[in-house]
Amino acid sequence: MLSRLLKEHIQVDIARMRKKDFLKFMEEHESEVLKRIMARHGRKEVRECPLCGSSEFTEELIKDDSPLVRCHRCELRYHQKIPRDLMDVYGDSDKIIYPMDDTEGHYEYRRERFGKERVRLLERHCGNLSNKKILDVGCGNGFFLSALKETGAECVGSELSEQWRQFTGKKTGLRIYGDPLESFPVKDFDILTMFDVIEHLEKPVPFMAAACKLLKPKGHILVYTPNFDSFSLRVMGKCSNNIGPNEHLILFSYPSLETLGRLTGLTILHKETRGLDIHSILSYQDYLDVGRDPFLTQWGDELQAMIDAAGCGDYIRVIYSKA
Repeated sequence: MLSRLLKEHIQVDIARMRKKDFLKFMEEHESEVLKRIMARHGRKEVRECPLCGSSEFTEELIKDDSPLVRCHRCELRYHQKIPRDLMDVYGDSDKIIYPMDDTEGHYEYRRERFGKERVRLLERHCGNLSNKKILDVGCGNGFFLSALKETGAECVGSELSEQWRQFTGKKTGLRIYGDPLESFPVKDFDILTMFDVIEHLEKPVPFMAAACKLLKPKGHILVYTPNFDSFSLRVMGKCSNNIGPNEHLILFSYPSLETLGRLTGLTILHKETRGLDIHSILSYQDYLDVGRDPFLTQWGDELQAMIDAAGCGDYIRVIYSKA
């Protein structure tokens, strides 16, 4: 079993992905964002589950004076204090960051390691992509679109940031739209992809319903989002980079993603987790200045392969199918 898992496991060169003091860097970024929020429109309280509307919850933890709670009905985790105006978080083009210097080498690594892997995932579950019409929602700097373009798919992107729209359009030669999904000018897509998008949403159901309207019958939506029910988050708690009330307003696990699908007419075709749990825990040990565990360092790939196979990796990948 382990031999098979290791054969399927793809290593990550973390030095090409993240800054050396990754968690310290993210902590400083979150502090800057919170200062900007409080200096502008401040925060507001969330009194019911953004997914199912239930008001019954249990508190999981508190970060930046914002409780993160678990909905009793659908198991969505949501912060109870969030930005009143999300443009305070995303409206400044110069505030867009990556946890690594955004060099050409970093871009190419993400394209080759992650972009092409995501293309292969789509090909395994959605078939040949060369005749497919595909929209990448929240496409960022376009490293996935760059890899997807090589399949011959008819692909376009959407991105709210004007800075990224200009960069990605020039980088890929593709059309990048700034329109929200509710008024998107193009329809009848075979596939929509959403990487690191839905955890930023205040209201996920209307967003996903709008996405469904852009799909053909039998179309698919591929979603990547942080997994609350992950090993690294269990170890790191509120120090996890996936916990942040200013940007990650909601956090999913398998049950809440199933609820999201049911509420928007989607069924789950495929689900799995993949993560950087071991790398994140080692970064956590650096942050605490306690020394890196030699066992985790030596057996990191084996441990990560098993964590992923158990559904406990720190990112979930779900492919939804439209009826």
